[in-house]
Amino acid sequence: MTEYPKILIIGQSFNKMTGGGVTMSNLFKGWPKDRVAVASNTNLYSSLDTSVCDTYYQLGYNGKLHPFPLSIILPKANCGLLPVKNNNQETAAAPATAAQSGKYKALYNILCTTMHFFGVYNLFYKLKITPAFKKWVQEYNPDVIYTQLASLELIRFVQELHNITGKTVAIHIMDDWPLTINKPGMFYNYWQKKIDTEFRQLMQQSKILMSISDAMGDEYKERYGHNFIPFHNPIDIKQWKPATTKEYRNKETFTILYAGRIGFGIGGSIGEIAAAVNEIALTNKSIVFEIQTPDKEALDRIVTYNNQVKWMKPIAYNELPSKFANADLLLLPQDFDADSIKYLKFSFPTKVSEYMISGSPILVYGDKSTGLTKYALSGKWAYIVTENNKTKLVQAITELYSKPALREQLATLAQQIAEANEDDRTVRDNFRKSLIVN
Repeated sequence: MTEYPKILIIGQSFNKMTGGGVTMSNLFKGWPKDRVAVASNTNLYSSLDTSVCDTYYQLGYNGKLHPFPLSIILPKANCGLLPVKNNNQETAAAPATAAQSGKYKALYNILCTTMHFFGVYNLFYKLKITPAFKKWVQEYNPDVIYTQLASLELIRFVQELHNITGKTVAIHIMDDWPLTINKPGMFYNYWQKKIDTEFRQLMQQSKILMSISDAMGDEYKERYGHNFIPFHNPIDIKQWKPATTKEYRNKETFTILYAGRIGFGIGGSIGEIAAAVNEIALTNKSIVFEIQTPDKEALDRIVTYNNQVKWMKPIAYNELPSKFANADLLLLPQDFDADSIKYLKFSFPTKVSEYMISGSPILVYGDKSTGLTKYALSGKWAYIVTENNKTKLVQAITELYSKPALREQLATLAQQIAEANEDDRTVRDNFRKSLIVN
């Protein structure tokens, strides 16, 4: 009989839009629902994915979604166990706090920036284990506390929960947040040291440590002295492969597609791709750059829309196989400035394995020192531009457009590598075994 440890996930919730949520959904897919639960300090009322898990506990600050003084002016939500129906729902929208969208976004950002500057953010955003939550955890009685962390408040919360329960902690690192979550301010050095010290203390007590890639595991071994098991987003071959049958001859429209977030480490390169497409369009109107993202406000500041550069509304996750397969070229962009390289150096975008299995060729645009670019260079599964140079981009896109055989060669190799290394059945079973408490 297959053994499934009882898991309590702290922080990240299941969803089909964010990298951490998609990765977690695919890794835990098929887990018995009575053996997995989520406790999160993000607003779970905004959107829930119950296809993998239907037990959600809304964490907060003294019963409120945001701490004082933000709780006075930002939307409110009740904390505690959510009444969720077991309906196997897959949601297209990612869970996000109401403060991070709509009319509250600017106010929330201003308040957070101000609190960071004066060094008080981590004093206000400090989760406590309430008597009600403690009682619920004791009744649920997990074998393992799994977390992706990514904030000082969660480091402290998981540490406190471990101290109270004595349960095994599993940490899964999605990106190099220990070096980036601390924001500029008067007490920057103080908080950076606190983050590093308390993260190291929690790692020392954690029996299971995971990374998003081999490159990150190697870096963290050197930096922190611990071994990390790499697990990134696996793919369901049965779901993705049927959509990948395609022809590589040029059609009336040659579609370049980017699907994902627009933000730090990504936005600049998206703008450069758009500029390259517009330059090509002076002589070739058939090339179209589609940018499928929920971050339209951020995209509006980067590109000007026209017949060649278009914003596309995000679609449901189960529609992505056809969307990716129908593209003529898929884009994996990374910005080239020092801060972006530092942030992206060891990350592994969720969409990489999905792009690879799609049957469409991939263009990687990023510095040669990042883990993603290194992976592409070593496997030769993508066309790679490692210089921050619009002329090089124009040449790359033009060559890929004019050479259907090259596109097919790259796509076929990427698909073969994905089938060999990213099959969810193997990855998911290894992930399950890594969480078994001896």
